[in-house]
Amino acid sequence: MKKINLILILFLSLNIFAQKTISNLNKEKAKKIDLIIGKYNDYNLFNGSALVIQNGEIVLQKNYGKADKSWNIDVISDTKFRIGSVTKQFTAMLIMQLKQEGKIKLDDKISDYLPWFSQTIGNKITIHQLLTHTSGLPNYTDFPDFKTKMVFENLSGKDFAVKYFKDNLGFEPGTKHNYCNTGYYLLGLIIEEITKKPYEEVLKEKIFDVIGMKNTGIENPKEIVSNYAQGYDFDYDGYQKTDYINIKTAVFSAGGMYSTANDMRKWDDALYTNILLNEENKKIYFTPNLGDYAYGLVIQKHQNFLGSGKDITTMAHSGGINGFSCNIARIPEDKIYVILLDNTRAGKRGGQLEAIIDDIFGVLYNSKVDLPKPLIIFEVYKKMKAESVEKGIVYLKDLRKNKSDTYNFNGFENELNRLTYKFLGEGKTDDALKIIDYAVSEFPNSSNIYDTRGEIYFIKKDYNASKKDYQKTLELNPNNDNAKEMLLKINQLLSTKN
Repeated sequence: MKKINLILILFLSLNIFAQKTISNLNKEKAKKIDLIIGKYNDYNLFNGSALVIQNGEIVLQKNYGKADKSWNIDVISDTKFRIGSVTKQFTAMLIMQLKQEGKIKLDDKISDYLPWFSQTIGNKITIHQLLTHTSGLPNYTDFPDFKTKMVFENLSGKDFAVKYFKDNLGFEPGTKHNYCNTGYYLLGLIIEEITKKPYEEVLKEKIFDVIGMKNTGIENPKEIVSNYAQGYDFDYDGYQKTDYINIKTAVFSAGGMYSTANDMRKWDDALYTNILLNEENKKIYFTPNLGDYAYGLVIQKHQNFLGSGKDITTMAHSGGINGFSCNIARIPEDKIYVILLDNTRAGKRGGQLEAIIDDIFGVLYNSKVDLPKPLIIFEVYKKMKAESVEKGIVYLKDLRKNKSDTYNFNGFENELNRLTYKFLGEGKTDDALKIIDYAVSEFPNSSNIYDTRGEIYFIKKDYNASKKDYQKTLELNPNNDNAKEMLLKINQLLSTKN
């Protein structure tokens, strides 16, 4: 008996020692992660709420910066943030729940539920193709009118779709992957058609109420939501309040949700259970298709992840909407979940939320992680403002050549494009052209860069140069609807001129 008691005491002692060791390791990881995210915050590359979980336990839960700068209100873990396209996981979950209930099949067609939608393509595109971005539909948020007109609409989802959605396919359904908000908008309308209830009500009944997400919903412009973060944009001179958008109409089931770090943890926890879906349907939900895209998640397998010797699966998705960025990533093998909620659109600045998650993974798997660096473009902009754009470009070339290890070049192409629009917005067309000319020299195969230069030449009324750039844009990206529309305008102007 004494021997058994001794063994039991020894076992309990070892268990307590192991728990203390894990706790100390987590504290060290938390310190490293906090230092890293703090640096991103210092460099204006993150402002918001962060939650890091490993083995089902919180490693770090901390908030950085202000939820509302004008009122000096700090971010807290129950601050509500727009989560943009992370909404797609929830829309896909509702579809899978309806499938589980026998109310929809994944090979059903759009026309089976939305008879008012174009029959030409509605009879060709399946629910599965909408879920996996393989429908071939044009992405309506890329339309030229989206930021100037569509975001202000106050229509029902159906009326919005009837008014704006086009029936020209970019490719045969099922043959390619091309990210498409149009497909997920239509999925929301299909959910409403099947349930005969508003999308947001179905979300609440079938997901939020079931798993206790009490601080999550769909933004309605007529409602006041407590603890809601103010969205900001950073335009090199500092922060400004973001532009208006009617989320409920303009984004809907493709990206209209808001949530908190604490609520998003409940979502992740639920995905390990059968409370929302049974095992058979969860397997379908988590199966990657073309482009590694499953149903609302990008899912990839990794061998010897970060030199850890472990083979793991990453499940991730980003979200971006006026004034906000969001990124989630999970590794089921180690019950890892990272959620970053940002109210300064930091995700547009070099894709920095993905960079933060990469750094966090590095810490969690004991890989070497360097502290973040400031974006090169911020330093160059100061030179341009103080002296001239020409001197700023010369300075940029010198920094790239001699100090490349001092600055962050993530998203360099996108940053050059954003800086171009900064000057264009100030009416400095010639300066904008100089920056985009440099961008073309750096990224000669970028459809987006040629699209921007085509726009500048159009503003300058150099229609032949504009036409040439838009043609190059289409050569590089045949699905660019903006380039197609601009070429029609240019051809009309040139024919009238002649």
